[in-house]
Amino acid sequence: MRRYFPQGLARDNVFCNRNKERNALKTSIDEHEHIVLVAPRRYGKTSLITQVLKEIDTPSVSIDFFFVLAQAEVRKAITEGVSKIINALLPKTKPLAHKLIDSIATLNPKIIFNILGQKLEISTRQTTEKSISELLLTLDQFAEKTKKSCVIVFDEFQQIGELKENHAVEAAIRHAVERSNYVSYIFCGSKRHLLNEMFTDKSRPLYHLCDLMTIDRIDTACYFPFLNKFAKDKWKKHLDDDTISEIIHLTENHPYYLNALCRRLWRSNDIPTIYDVRNAWDDYVEKQSIWITDDLSRLTLNRKKVITALAFQTTHEPQGREFSSRVDLNPSGIKKCLEDLDKLDMIFVDKNKYYHVLDPAMAYFIRKYAA
Repeated sequence: MRRYFPQGLARDNVFCNRNKERNALKTSIDEHEHIVLVAPRRYGKTSLITQVLKEIDTPSVSIDFFFVLAQAEVRKAITEGVSKIINALLPKTKPLAHKLIDSIATLNPKIIFNILGQKLEISTRQTTEKSISELLLTLDQFAEKTKKSCVIVFDEFQQIGELKENHAVEAAIRHAVERSNYVSYIFCGSKRHLLNEMFTDKSRPLYHLCDLMTIDRIDTACYFPFLNKFAKDKWKKHLDDDTISEIIHLTENHPYYLNALCRRLWRSNDIPTIYDVRNAWDDYVEKQSIWITDDLSRLTLNRKKVITALAFQTTHEPQGREFSSRVDLNPSGIKKCLEDLDKLDMIFVDKNKYYHVLDPAMAYFIRKYAA
């Protein structure tokens, strides 16, 4: 069965639009600039980066810090990542490869040849902070010798900020990134608040190190041709405009939830109607109810009041008299709740400064069951 709406990474023909963001990322990489990519959970950050790296065909590596719990594990993850990318930059001819490897003697390089080809192993004897800088600086010098650019993606980077020695590690990374000419860095993660803090707090070593790129939900206009392309492939005809509008309306243009709903619709042999869309979405949200109620149950009473009110009606004046009356809280109490909900990644502010519930399934669930 064809996978029109993948649950994981979206690539190639199932990747929807993002032309502006793709071009911006390509330009930054081409000009050896560094980016911190900030977006709410499940907006497709990893899919965007993966698609761009495939299109530009530049040696790259993604280093995932999600399971990093100590400084030494940061060094280990970076060592493995740098080893992979140096291996990708190495020429295939043995004499030239050995000549280049001699230039990174401080990393104690060792080439292993097997039936799968060559593999490079490296190590460093410096202290953890110095070794992190040394690894990244040496990679840049090696890339310069090969006359090839490359990209390092630091994924779940906010985890570094949770470490006891976070400032030392951040300072070591800044030292290398500032001096990089051939390596472009992309920092991203799933916790917007923590990631923003790392790059916007003046007391942090990474303050204003990178250009900030934010990604929003995909425009409605982009989804019409995208969905009809797959409708034509599946049912040999296009969906009604009202049906597509209902898909977009219920999922609120959220990439993850639009894919989730469409996966269910495309399982049918019959082209869906607007009623099929509503039934499928209601059934989907019902199946997520355990997770949704668990998230809501962890909130204080005041936070529940605010998120419930936002589920029923968005607002651009959350501290105004009308909203304050609806939630029965004073403006300072509302402000505190909004800050807390933002840190929990449960709300977001759109480009018109309106506050929304981030998760459309949660918003729908609240509207359906809240008194």
